[in-house]
Amino acid sequence: MYKLFFLITFTFSSLSADRLSWIGSWMALDEWKSEFNIEIIETGMAISTYGNGEKGQWKIIDGNLEIIWESGRKDYIFSGVMGIQRLSDFKGKKYTTGMKKLLN
Repeated sequence: MYKLFFLITFTFSSLSADRLSWIGSWMALDEWKSEFNIEIIETGMAISTYGNGEKGQWKIIDGNLEIIWESGRKDYIFSGVMGIQRLSDFKGKKYTTGMKKLLN
């Protein structure tokens, strides 16, 4: 019984830690290396300053973040060999750039 309790507690604490590591303000780059910000909010909402601004919903998949924006664009944010990276996909056009977490 204790093993089951420990396993459940460990699983939920790991998921919570993954989730909390993504919360906050991030500086991102577009495909032309122009900077913009993405705010990851604990409620599952994301806000971007890209263009005229955009809102979306995010979720964690295998420890990585997926944002589906209202425009239909999708961002996959993950820890890669070059640090935190963002794969953007819009209508089949994809590109990858870096990201960095901003201090709050």
